Formats: sequence, C-alpha cells, structure tokens
Amino acid sequence: MLVIIICFIAIMVFFFQSAKQNNENGFKWAFIGFIGFTLSFAIAIMLIGETFIAAGIATVACLFVRAQLIATTE
Repeated sequence: MLVIIICFIAIMVFFFQSAKQNNENGFKWAFIGFIGFTLSFAIAIMLIGETFIAAGIATVACLFVRAQLIATTE
C-alpha cells in the first residue's frame, strides 16, 4: 500500500513540475497524471494481481503520458 501512495505522490509532483518547466498549467497536468496513474494501476492490478508490479507498470505508463504531453507543447 505504501508503494502505491509513494508512486502516486511522486507522479503528481513530477507532472506538476514538468508543466511548470514547459509554461503550462500544472494542475491540469497533475490531474492528467492522476487519471493516468489510476487507470493504468487499475488495469494492471486486474491483469496481474501483484501490487508492486502494478505500481511499477502504472508509473512507467505515466512517464509515457508525460512524454506525450511534452511533445504536444513543442
């Protein structure tokens, strides 16, 4: 449970800071990170059933979402 919370908070802060570096709305990006992490974690936990692996998969999926957001700002 602690792993999920730590990954979740790290993703939210990471998305917010990335938005500020790209002169975008940080809360909007943090909300996108929230939705992305929640959905990818839910799908991974349903398919795999292991909490630690599902949190890792959700984190990696959010990094791809962040890369896509950065690509659309340029």
